[in-house]
Amino acid sequence: MAGRTVLAMVRSERQVAKAEALGARAVIGDVTKPETLAHALQGVEQIIHLAAVNRDKGDVTMEKVNAQGTINLVDAAKAAGVKHIVTVVGLGADSKRPYPLAYTQGRGVEYLIASGVPYTILEASVIFGSGDEFLNTFAGLAKIPPIMVVPGNGKSKFQPIAAEDVARCTARALILPEVINRRLQICGSEVITLEGIIDTILAEMKLSRIKLHMPVAFLRIAVSLMDALLPRPPVTPSLLAQLGVDNIATDNTTEKVFGVTPIRLRDGIGFVREMTLGRLISRSLGRLEYR
Repeated sequence: MAGRTVLAMVRSERQVAKAEALGARAVIGDVTKPETLAHALQGVEQIIHLAAVNRDKGDVTMEKVNAQGTINLVDAAKAAGVKHIVTVVGLGADSKRPYPLAYTQGRGVEYLIASGVPYTILEASVIFGSGDEFLNTFAGLAKIPPIMVVPGNGKSKFQPIAAEDVARCTARALILPEVINRRLQICGSEVITLEGIIDTILAEMKLSRIKLHMPVAFLRIAVSLMDALLPRPPVTPSLLAQLGVDNIATDNTTEKVFGVTPIRLRDGIGFVREMTLGRLISRSLGRLEYR
């Protein structure tokens, strides 16, 4: 990456300073507004496409951002002569799956594959890091004694990967010729159940709780209400639906292709100790941004 200019596409002027503080040069653009993309992509050779949402809220929908937004970007990239698009999606993104997040991301990547623009698609399992919504939600809920709710039977399997490991794989995808026009799974080295993830969080926070397994059908009612009432609910209906489905790799390429040794979940979640119920509520009300 040395010697390259990094552009960060942001949707408004108020986001420019944040992008530039991270060392990037900001350009204004929005994947849901194709008329903004030609200018934003002038002179761009490679794209890292990460724009996605996991819920529908007003005009911002999974269909509009994940599916059509990717289509818009691919069309603009093709017109601009972009040489390579790297995108990160959820493991199992597929337009044939019945889950809105997987379906809409699947539509986007399938369009990219058919476009003729060189691509690398990275499919990640649960991504954990200081700003993640998945582990931090459970960490916030763990602050409510004496019960810890476990959705469903807690036996669905995941392969969590640290955000910094995803970043390493993504950066290397820009320079490795062998990943061109490939769809690759990047996951952690450990397969762990949902209940195992919750146990790891409780151990890190040094908390003892009575675990209550709650049927997903019952939780669906509460999650739907939160989705309707809260600006940023801790759990969305689309994510709840996928909590009961295994999310593990069939061919994990994190080490063998990208040379990245994944951080183990128990070694990389010290950030959950900073989570409080108050922070979770503030996030849900839109008063606190995810870092």
